[in-house]
Amino acid sequence: MDGCSALCFRCGMSIGVRSPRHHTLAELDDLVVALEKLTGANLWALTDIETLEFLDRAERASRVLSALKLAAVREIQGRDQHPVYGDECLPSVEDLLRQQLKLRAVDARRTVGLARDLDTTYPRVGAALTGAAISHGQADAIVAALNSLPADTPTEQRDWVETFLLAQAETLDAGQLAILGKTIRARIRDELHPPGSDPGDDGDQARRRELHLTDQPDGTTRVTGTLDAEAAAAIRAALEPLARPRPLGESPEDRRTVPQLRADALVELIERVLAAGTLPLSRGTRPHLTVLTTVDGLLGRSGGAPATTGYGLPLSRAALERLGCDADLTHILLSKEGMPLELGRTRRIVPPWLRRALVARDGGCAFPQCPKPAPWADAHHIVPWSARGDTSLGNTVLLCPFHHRVLHRGEWAVVMGSDSHPSFVPPYSVDPARQPRRNPLHRDLDQLYTGTWEAPEVVAA
Repeated sequence: MDGCSALCFRCGMSIGVRSPRHHTLAELDDLVVALEKLTGANLWALTDIETLEFLDRAERASRVLSALKLAAVREIQGRDQHPVYGDECLPSVEDLLRQQLKLRAVDARRTVGLARDLDTTYPRVGAALTGAAISHGQADAIVAALNSLPADTPTEQRDWVETFLLAQAETLDAGQLAILGKTIRARIRDELHPPGSDPGDDGDQARRRELHLTDQPDGTTRVTGTLDAEAAAAIRAALEPLARPRPLGESPEDRRTVPQLRADALVELIERVLAAGTLPLSRGTRPHLTVLTTVDGLLGRSGGAPATTGYGLPLSRAALERLGCDADLTHILLSKEGMPLELGRTRRIVPPWLRRALVARDGGCAFPQCPKPAPWADAHHIVPWSARGDTSLGNTVLLCPFHHRVLHRGEWAVVMGSDSHPSFVPPYSVDPARQPRRNPLHRDLDQLYTGTWEAPEVVAA
């Protein structure tokens, strides 16, 4: 099929469309020819630096071509294709993309949606793609995050989310942007619709609990159900010390996945309770239900952020009041940046009260873009105890086992900023400028919105 004919993809009939060739097609042909010539280039003759530059230029060209392709899809969407295909063979735009570009149905549908959204709803994201500032995958992740926001999200917050994700795209890949988008969506949803805010909802999510035990033909039983935030946090706290993944190399023959570990832990937990009624310590403290709230939330003042479990799930006011009737309260005074109390050099092992302070400050693994929750994290001494580093809030940081090993390899460095929060300095291979980074995934909406979670060096710049 040459440039002057089209093919009906449903019936295979060739349709002639004779017209003078537009200069834009000729220019695109010249570009394709130039790129094809480069495929035969002797890249082995390039220096190491030049090879990296070649990769950078190739990615930039790919982004520009992606923007051109989406522009073509938008143009096709807005045109009447009857003169080309007729009434009987008229394909949808998605069908056309599946046949001509050999895309999967889901990819064709996402491409059509992305082309439309970048043109009409999120032109700034489209401009960033056209200017090669972001990749196609990053644009897709940002648009998906924006489209997933609650319908009643204020316009000001939507604009901020778009600006924020575009800024984070300078250092985050598409997958990390997707995780960050989900975090922001959850924060906005909890702010707009905290549990119990509906006049017809008294906040008692426990009535929605259900557990299904379905016997299978092969003799197994499928367990499914729904738990409220309080119950989910309690069961996680009980399972965590039994289901925590072991360090690599400790048990090479143990290839269980996290869901398998969790299922085995549930069985072991039940057996322990039935046999002795005891549970092992978790990170120096007994498993317990943790609830995080503010003074405003505890006193029931309006405008206060909803209380959350230690796993980030929001709690209703009714649940908070009930839990507060018989609970140990730990008072941790936080600054606007989320900075809690300070402890001195008293012991090498992190005591429970210091760990609670670390959880309040870091929220989970503090390594950039790590979503692991606090119960899965270790307390890492920034200056080793053996080098006279103290066990204090200013010298410790929460890290999941994987990133704990990364820090001990010495490529990344962790330093405390002027706001007493940890920042992570990447190696030259990751960022030649070695710009300090922080993890936004465990920060609340106000900290993200105001930028108080960022490293001071970034804010100053």
